[in-house]
Amino acid sequence: MTPISKEEFIVILERQQNSGLSIKDFCANESYTVSSFHYWKSKFGLTRPYNNHSRETAVEKLAPISFNLSENKPALKAASSVNNKGEIRIKLPGGIQVSFIGTSQTEAAINLLSQICSSHVLPK
Repeated sequence: MTPISKEEFIVILERQQNSGLSIKDFCANESYTVSSFHYWKSKFGLTRPYNNHSRETAVEKLAPISFNLSENKPALKAASSVNNKGEIRIKLPGGIQVSFIGTSQTEAAINLLSQICSSHVLPK
């Protein structure tokens, strides 16, 4: 491999990760040496799993969330009384962003936030 920037190597690393091939097989297909691949990966600090720059793997690891919407909750009544089809965005650590668009989804977001805010970490 000739000298490359971190951004260029991240593109190569993402191609390798998305290919499903081992580093050895990917390098053989792309005409890279395995030692050069590991050198650049180490040089740019991409050897640790928490520095993985693949955007798809983070999404694949998310757990599904379901909501049980009940009309008798105060937060939902307040949201239902407003005839606004707005959007709520929640930014989570790691760059993950969750968007709730439309009346039913914003009601779900308000319900989720009220449940989170009413939970106590310490016993009462």
